[in-house]
Amino acid sequence: MSREKRNYTVEFKEKAVELSYALGSVVEICRELDIPTSVLCRWRREIGHLWQE
Repeated sequence: MSREKRNYTVEFKEKAVELSYALGSVVEICRELDIPTSVLCRWRREIGHLWQE
């Protein structure tokens, strides 16, 4: 079974990416936010440069 497509706000995406860099765990954040890891990984590629040191 596939999940229903969900739309996320830009603010949600940015916060998820920020948290993933702060905690260092994509899997943990995905579990907490109930999002697929592939989605968060894509967001990190797209907007992650804002939080990388």
